[in-house]
Amino acid sequence: MSLPFARFIEASGARVPAGLPARFVPSTDSRTLEAGETFICLRGQNFDGHDHIAQAVARGAIAVVANDPAKAAVATVPVVMVEDAKAAYLAGAAAARKAYGGQVIAVTGSTGKTTTKEFVAQILGTRRRVLATPLNENNELGVAKVCYQMDERSEIAVLEFGARHPGDIAQLVEIARPDIGILTNVGEAHLEFFRDQEQLARTKFALVGGGARAVLSAADQWSRMLAAEAGIDARAMWVRLVGDPMMNGIMLEAGVPSGGKVAVTMAASHAFAGWRLFGEHHLRDALAAAAAAILAGLTFEDALAPLGELRLPAGRFQSHRALCGATVVYDAYNASPSSMQHALRSFGDMPAKRHIAVLGSMAELGAQAPRYHEEVGAAAARSGADVLYAGGEFAQAIARGARDAGMAAERVTVFSDNASALESLRRIVAAGDCVLLKGSRIQRLEEILEGLVGAGSLAS
Repeated sequence: MSLPFARFIEASGARVPAGLPARFVPSTDSRTLEAGETFICLRGQNFDGHDHIAQAVARGAIAVVANDPAKAAVATVPVVMVEDAKAAYLAGAAAARKAYGGQVIAVTGSTGKTTTKEFVAQILGTRRRVLATPLNENNELGVAKVCYQMDERSEIAVLEFGARHPGDIAQLVEIARPDIGILTNVGEAHLEFFRDQEQLARTKFALVGGGARAVLSAADQWSRMLAAEAGIDARAMWVRLVGDPMMNGIMLEAGVPSGGKVAVTMAASHAFAGWRLFGEHHLRDALAAAAAAILAGLTFEDALAPLGELRLPAGRFQSHRALCGATVVYDAYNASPSSMQHALRSFGDMPAKRHIAVLGSMAELGAQAPRYHEEVGAAAARSGADVLYAGGEFAQAIARGARDAGMAAERVTVFSDNASALESLRRIVAAGDCVLLKGSRIQRLEEILEGLVGAGSLAS
């Protein structure tokens, strides 16, 4: 099922040309457009979709949505003229969501969004037909794209919401209207774009401002504070690990994993679930996913049964075997101070002869970036890392933090580029060692991974 074109016209306030098709199947990319779709002429800082109308028509576009009459004149198919093509596209997505008969679960947070979204889809996928955000297409265009795909083929849609500016989450809520909202945490990611952490927290907490049932972390102080302020703390589903505060609402609680199992409790329900992933942050994400699945209608037992088989998304704490026999953990899809510290703790728990941490700098932290990098260096020292390599713009701050926390200077290396780091690592890494590669995507630490493991390792 696709959105009726007449419904898109109504939602977007467009002028109606003659010869419109019955169904509205939008595409925003002329390079991947398929025959029978309608081309949306979006504009960005470095592109203008209007310049690609002829290419879209050649690929089989049966209509065009545009706001530049002069450029749209090249079209040989019906042109729907609107004041703003992007706004019209988002309005149509909201209409598609409104027509959807299934439930919508949305996930946001400073860290763990994609992992939690994937866990929700994996858990629900054992019992329901699920549609999920691909990769991390979590801005308004990505969310709208999934809304247009909502139809009778899925019973539940799982969406990831990202925020780079104040108000972003509220906009996504308006489009997708989630029934259940998971807020993983409020950390420091993208602080460069926010006045302070409170503005970031309130932006993210808007996830449950539209009435979505909340799944929150008891460990997150902003979630606790804002839930109490909003008066929903007693109605929320709280995820709690050992040592986290006790909460008034329903609590899904986990003990300390042991022997491939973890004890999980919710009120009078108890179970021993399988568990094989390293890191309490992954356990917390898995509990949040299970909590959302329970709110969506799965039984306690059915929600917990898949925990032992959960798979991390690509680029998140993935283990690879190096050519020399060492273990290489690649967790460099992205990074924030919180995720760096989570990864270092998990890395320190892994059995190894030596732990070698290779840390790249983090992006978008604003004026506090040096301090955050020093804290990450200190966390590396506390993790028990035997050797530390630090790279990127704030490499010296990472190294300084590690030395100040007691790590011997001769165990700390600052590298200028990935090639030099790889050359050095090849000389020292041996069978039985464990190497952590963690940093922001702009550091391209996959270059080091492929040098240690072999070409094509990210596809494994």
